[in-house]
Amino acid sequence: MTDFEDFYGRIPKSLIIGSLAFAMLLDFIPLPQNLFFWLPDLTALVLLYWAINRPRTIGIGSAFICGLLIDAGTAAPLGMHALAYMAMIFVTQQYQRQIRLHSYDFQAVSVLAALAGSQAVLMLVRLFDSHRLGGWLNFTGALTGALLWPLLNKIMLFILNLISQRR
Repeated sequence: MTDFEDFYGRIPKSLIIGSLAFAMLLDFIPLPQNLFFWLPDLTALVLLYWAINRPRTIGIGSAFICGLLIDAGTAAPLGMHALAYMAMIFVTQQYQRQIRLHSYDFQAVSVLAALAGSQAVLMLVRLFDSHRLGGWLNFTGALTGALLWPLLNKIMLFILNLISQRR
């Protein structure tokens, strides 16, 4: 076992659940329509972080549960976010080792592709549900999420270092 695997192996599950709950609460904040498109889906971003760094803990089942909670919290059609998150996590876990080995720049490109794919699934579900195509402005949140990816990594590593120093 490498130091990297040992470092991520000692993460308490309460931290993972707490970070997902915090991201969901931030996603539930009602915001004006012109600001809404620029914000990334924080729950998807945190799910991606844990799926890349802790693939045995966070998987498709966790994505399904988080998606159902987001659907219930945002009054979206039930299963819409669950389907998008499950597809995003499935594809991410196929390439998880390659993504984790690269720099933050390459990881940000991978996160952009994963978040854009998730938004594409959400747009297709909205198209079938309400017969309206949302437009390309919905993909700006994926770009913002990719730009925030290095910052999220630094914040999470800082928290993990604090926890490991306490022990």
